[in-house]
Amino acid sequence: MKILHYSDQKDDRLRELFIQADAMFVTGDLSIFHFNGIEDIISSKPSFGVYGNHCSIGYLEKLGIKNVHLKVNEWNGLKIGGFEGCLRYKSGGGPQFSEEEAKDSLTEFGAVDILLLHAAPFQMLDTPGDIVHTGSKEVRSYIERARPKYIFCGHESPSMEKDFDGTKIFRTHGARIIEI
Repeated sequence: MKILHYSDQKDDRLRELFIQADAMFVTGDLSIFHFNGIEDIISSKPSFGVYGNHCSIGYLEKLGIKNVHLKVNEWNGLKIGGFEGCLRYKSGGGPQFSEEEAKDSLTEFGAVDILLLHAAPFQMLDTPGDIVHTGSKEVRSYIERARPKYIFCGHESPSMEKDFDGTKIFRTHGARIIEI
């Protein structure tokens, strides 16, 4: 399957990439304006997403992208779920959470095959020591417990990939096609 992963930065190739993809995963820090050029075709393919810490809440729903924050959706025999935002580093702004809030939220969250995150988990493509880009230890604990096959995230650049104990993690800055 070809997945269009879109996060954090406008990409002028969006329409071309969307046409090639079987589905689109959005991992935050975008707005409705970042989807110019695909408004007429976005409903033609399954699209799933979570919000980032710099998002205008509501654009996912307006575009018909399924918000999977703490929800599980099935597509092509796969369970897709998500967790929005990043660790709290300032007051105000978009979705941010404390480790305690992440623990409370993820304790009952079921296992998924594909996990959409805005911020990478602790020591999994994050930047420990950087207050803005350090990943959550509680999100990592969820991953170690639930063992998703794939994780898609954004929040920082550059685009990277990592294998972690049977889980393939993709971080994207902009848009790209990923085959799973």
